[in-house]
Amino acid sequence: MNDKQEFFDVPKKGGAVRSVRKRGGAGFFTHFLWMMVLGCVALVLALVVIKISGKGPEVRKAIIAMLGGSATVAQTPADKTEPLVVEKVVQVPVEKVVEKIVEKIVEVEPPMPSGYVSWKKVDVAKLWSEIPVKTEVVTTLGGTAVIEREREESYQLEMKLKLTVPQPNKSAAELAAINEHLPAMLKDFDTLVSAAEVSPFYHHLYELKTSRIQQNITRIEEILSRHNLYDLETVLQIKHPATGRKLLLVQSEMDVVSDGSDGDRWPELDDYISMSQFYQPFTSYGWGKKTNVPNPLLARWEARLKEYEDEFAKTGLSIERNRFLRENIETHKLEISDLRSRSYLIAEADPFIVIPLSFLGRRTENEFGPAIGDYAVVVYGNQLFPAIAGDAGPSWKFGEASLRLARQLNEKASPYSRPVSDLEVTYLIFPGSADETKGPPDFAKWHQTCSTLLEEIGGISEGYTLHQWEDLITKKRAEKEVVAEVAPTAPPGGIPAPGKPFDAPVVPAPDPESGTQEAGKQVPE
Repeated sequence: MNDKQEFFDVPKKGGAVRSVRKRGGAGFFTHFLWMMVLGCVALVLALVVIKISGKGPEVRKAIIAMLGGSATVAQTPADKTEPLVVEKVVQVPVEKVVEKIVEKIVEVEPPMPSGYVSWKKVDVAKLWSEIPVKTEVVTTLGGTAVIEREREESYQLEMKLKLTVPQPNKSAAELAAINEHLPAMLKDFDTLVSAAEVSPFYHHLYELKTSRIQQNITRIEEILSRHNLYDLETVLQIKHPATGRKLLLVQSEMDVVSDGSDGDRWPELDDYISMSQFYQPFTSYGWGKKTNVPNPLLARWEARLKEYEDEFAKTGLSIERNRFLRENIETHKLEISDLRSRSYLIAEADPFIVIPLSFLGRRTENEFGPAIGDYAVVVYGNQLFPAIAGDAGPSWKFGEASLRLARQLNEKASPYSRPVSDLEVTYLIFPGSADETKGPPDFAKWHQTCSTLLEEIGGISEGYTLHQWEDLITKKRAEKEVVAEVAPTAPPGGIPAPGKPFDAPVVPAPDPESGTQEAGKQVPE
């Protein structure tokens, strides 16, 4: 080393002198620097070893303890705006301690905008009618509020409904996929479908559905449900190649009607009268009364007419109320005239189907147009049921039948529960087959007529039979006769109370008034 070293003499015993190096020179600082470097290296190596071994926390606590400090070090959360709250729940008996950690989030409001902020948001929801609705709110920057308040286009709602009209089913294979019994049940099924053409009634019905939706587009609660929109699979008009028999084949569902009344056959105000809140005593199929026994609903209709007339006689009513009363007075007078002179089918006892009003009265336009009284056969699964077209329904809907027929398909059917929701019911309607004279149901005749009509379109195969209806009213009379043996009869000429046997004399009634409508339901919507 080239460092210059300084020495000085130190006397020893006996007069001798010893030379000693002077401390604090350049050599001293060099050695001190080397000692610092070596110390730093050793410290780094020690920290690495502690980190690898995972003993850092223990070493730290030991060092703090050696220096006289506390081994517990308080930790400060990194984000004071999101504190952590710990709750301890102790169960009794004390077996376990369950720790429940709850995060308390402190919401920080964003700063207020200093200018216009554009907005666009899309939401998707579904209405009660199973129609999905997509809404979109979009903003644009306009003029001042004084200006925009006067502009129509500043704040407006644009509604666009997308509707897919279904194609009619005209394939034998597709119809067989809905009901596998059809090809085996009807001998000439393939021939009938191959000779068929899609009826204009199909397109007309969906046109009416679309029009109704458009009319009610701003009244969301009145828009047709998805179920009622797609209630018609097909309408095929067919003329059998050999016999020329005309057939209207309709594939649909089945809803329930519970209307109708007949004082001659069922004079009591029975449960069937009040089964539906929409009950009406009329059906489109009606005939002149055969007895002088009044309709069970006549008294109720007369009482309601009197209430309307009494209120109408009062002064000071509004124009709207007067108009309502006048219309109901006229309607009830007409309906009372019908109830006094005519009888109708009873939905709980008679099997019949409902024809849309839009299908009726078109015979001169289309030879396949059905009419009230035409015979029909309802096919469901492997069963065939004879029926007639007994009532008129909404012009935009197909697929309704009487409660009697509905319960035959599904015993749980009621005025509030349809028997078949899927498009699995086939209606074979025979245009022009109605009897010339209408009268009370004759189930034996209905069966025979429908059997003949089936033969005219090829017949049904072995293993399938046409259902034979039981006359429930005749059965009920027989049960009452048994009760009559132990119960008192009604007073002469009177009407028995509910639960008493009916034994009123059959007296011909006067001919119905000419020009009386068959039923209130034949009046278009």
